[in-house]
Amino acid sequence: MEILRAFDEHKARFFLLNWHRRAHKTTLILNLLIRECIKNPKKIYGYIAPTYTQAKAIIWRDPNMLERYLPADFVKRRNESELYVEFNNGSVLAIKGADNPDSIRGQDFEGVGLDEWALIKPMVWEEILRPIITQSDKRWAMFAFTPKGRNHAYDYWVKAQKLDDWYISLLTASVSKLLPEAELAKTKAEMPPTLYDQEFECSFIADEDNVLIPTADVDRLLGIKRFPGEMRKVISCDPSQGGDECVIMAFENTEAVETKIMHIKDTMLIAGEIAVMMNRYETNLCAIDSIGIGAGICDRLRELGKDVEYINSAETAGEEHRFANRRAEMWWYAMEQIRKGNVAYPKDAELRRELSSVHCRVVSSNGKIQLEPKDKTKELLGRSPDRADAFVYGLWALQRATPDTETSDYGNKVAGNREIRSRTVSAMAA
Repeated sequence: MEILRAFDEHKARFFLLNWHRRAHKTTLILNLLIRECIKNPKKIYGYIAPTYTQAKAIIWRDPNMLERYLPADFVKRRNESELYVEFNNGSVLAIKGADNPDSIRGQDFEGVGLDEWALIKPMVWEEILRPIITQSDKRWAMFAFTPKGRNHAYDYWVKAQKLDDWYISLLTASVSKLLPEAELAKTKAEMPPTLYDQEFECSFIADEDNVLIPTADVDRLLGIKRFPGEMRKVISCDPSQGGDECVIMAFENTEAVETKIMHIKDTMLIAGEIAVMMNRYETNLCAIDSIGIGAGICDRLRELGKDVEYINSAETAGEEHRFANRRAEMWWYAMEQIRKGNVAYPKDAELRRELSSVHCRVVSSNGKIQLEPKDKTKELLGRSPDRADAFVYGLWALQRATPDTETSDYGNKVAGNREIRSRTVSAMAA
């Protein structure tokens, strides 16, 4: 009722609902969309779930959702193949999945409801829906979610508190009383405390009990200055056949100095982009995920005379007694280097989030380490940790990079840094 009053009184155009599990977020969005379709002739409204499959299962197939709330007297027809409802007054309710952004483009939405916003790619709102809603100050959007760590939903939650046209709502299980207290008590006893706080008390605090690289360790890198005496370079790539991004990253020592993000799966084009970056940074070494389409990329670069480190995350680790596979070994190495302060602070906020979102567990009595499956990390982030994987590959490959001590500009830079440090120390002593 609070949200509906705020909506009807035009207190805001954008509504951000941080509500606990089973708080009827979807029910609210669906009923509001149906009501607005009936009230406003010849308008298009959209319900958007993280995936098309979820949208169909949650809204279309569940007898307690669309079938229950849709007033038949107002409906002209329902199209199951394209998932839309056309009303007698010409308005349309379209059911969409954010995993196919192209299906959303071109829809002239008057209002949209984004369900499970924490799991939807932010580009769906920022690049596709926001320009549509911008056309009129009468258009609106509602975002409903339960937190999934400190991802884009957290960023919007922080920003929205300072913006006049955004309305924020926090509803925890302890306040709503929607769920039986006895069931909540049982759930709390069974779940890790931080996970319970996230799912039912709407906390943005990620469960870092078994995070391999804690956020604090990454943040600590910001205050560390380095004065290396030599330059090592490598180009890394996670083609991410089943993920969201193809990431190519250029390293100068442990600093990711350039990152190129692409959304393509053409092996020859990706190989070409890597080759161009290698030439630009004057390095012959590259490290590439060789599983899936990565194998063809590695082979092509090898044909071009490049020194290719084939990264097979599933292969046996060098220290087989300590790690379940190569991926665990590489990530553990990255963790050690970060903890020791041997890595440059990653300036990319999304990369930092991904680095601190991969969990590990012990899988044998001798302490062998295994990382959680990528699908689990993807559930937390709402995307595959492609940038973090590319970063880890780069750090791993730098171990065998040949130092380039003949780069004059770099040598002058290092010398200048040392001179500045020397003058600073002298001044402090004085």
